[in-house]
Amino acid sequence: MDLFKLDPGLILWTWITFGVLLVLLGKFVFPGLFDSIDAREKKIREAVDNADRVEQRLADIEREHTEILRRSREEGDEILRRTRAEAEELRRKLLEQADAEVQELHARAVARIDEERTQAVEAIRAEIAELVCATSEQVIGRSFTSEDDRDWVRELVKNL
Repeated sequence: MDLFKLDPGLILWTWITFGVLLVLLGKFVFPGLFDSIDAREKKIREAVDNADRVEQRLADIEREHTEILRRSREEGDEILRRTRAEAEELRRKLLEQADAEVQELHARAVARIDEERTQAVEAIRAEIAELVCATSEQVIGRSFTSEDDRDWVRELVKNL
């Protein structure tokens, strides 16, 4: 088993190769690699910062949105409340106006009925006076032709 045997020459050349490789890597590879790692780290940090700013802005926008919705609801409720109050006031005024019109129509109707009743009574009295005159002419045999006689009969019927 020669695998576990120590060879000082091989050890020396392994260390020399390792040192040269380490110097070459340190001179040419590691600076670019470290620069790339630093640039990548910087980009990641900027991306995280941007993401934090975007997240914060989104949270601010959400708060603004919520506040706008709340104010909109309050304004809508206020408009609705005012509209209902105005509608109720308009309904009350219309009812008052309708009641006033009904009372006015009722008063005019009562006045017209009274007027027509008075006219009807006067017409009936005139007819009765004519009837009394005609009947009296038949019973008495005398005619009531003068206007004074007819006025006397009308006054008589009116007093009944």
